Amino acid sequence: MKRTETQKKIIRVAKREFLAKGFKDASLSGIVKEAGYTKGAFYGYYANKAALFEDIVGEAVDGLTARFKKAQKAHFELIQANRAAESLSLSADYLRAFISYIYDHFDEFKLTLCCAEGTKYADYVHELVRMEVEGAERYFEILREKGKLSGSISRDLHHMIASAYFAAVFETVVHDMTREQAVAYGNELIVFFDAGMKGILKFF
Repeated sequence: MKRTETQKKIIRVAKREFLAKGFKDASLSGIVKEAGYTKGAFYGYYANKAALFEDIVGEAVDGLTARFKKAQKAHFELIQANRAAESLSLSADYLRAFISYIYDHFDEFKLTLCCAEGTKYADYVHELVRMEVEGAERYFEILREKGKLSGSISRDLHHMIASAYFAAVFETVVHDMTREQAVAYGNELIVFFDAGMKGILKFF
């Protein structure tokens, strides 16, 4: 996304303000003043503080959502290729890719996860959980119909597991882990969650 030098400066200052105080307590007047512009100049680019926050985090957040949808599509393609047994391995590959992407956009995800109260991104993790549960429920249903899955998991339990999964993944950002720490932690999560899923479900 191309931005003017004015926008870039406003964004640099706004990032610091949002990270320090969160969206709700951040001062738009303070951001504009520190950036060295008037509110008139600001409103030439953004309708309000929420629009500024969205400009900072939106591209990164939408990018992760798109990658998550691509991962879901890839799982359904396993069914067509008669490779459903590779489901957990594919999930592991995508988790590693997600962590890499998140760390390429660390500040944006720090803002989304820790500072977004009062914006449309406040429920971002809940939305990912909803997408995961709904997509996986359809996936499991198709596999059962084809005799490619045994075992069962209730929707309530699935929701709890998905919530725990995403919370665990994003803890890397919440606790300011280095990229190297996050990669190692992600590999441990893969082992942990794979063991749990294999105890409940079996893919053929």
